[in-house]
Amino acid sequence: MSALRLFLAEADAGWHYAAWVSVDLRLFVFVVLIAALIGAGVAAILVKSRRARDYLSVFVLGFVATLALLLLVFNEIAQHPVFVVEAFFPFP
Repeated sequence: MSALRLFLAEADAGWHYAAWVSVDLRLFVFVVLIAALIGAGVAAILVKSRRARDYLSVFVLGFVATLALLLLVFNEIAQHPVFVVEAFFPFP
């Protein structure tokens, strides 16, 4: 079976859904800025070499880890969600 037929068969299965998602933009910008500052701080403290790729890799790792942790904290623990799923609906 060709890839196009397989794709069309999956698209016609009827189990595809979509959602309306609301974003608290002020809180999201705050979380991103705090994660960027923490990532930069971690990179400045941990990296002793003078290579830019070392700073960048530690910054990206610190940023992503902090962003994920802050999103988890605000969405689940603090009950002040950054992302809210408003409604699910079938998507053709």
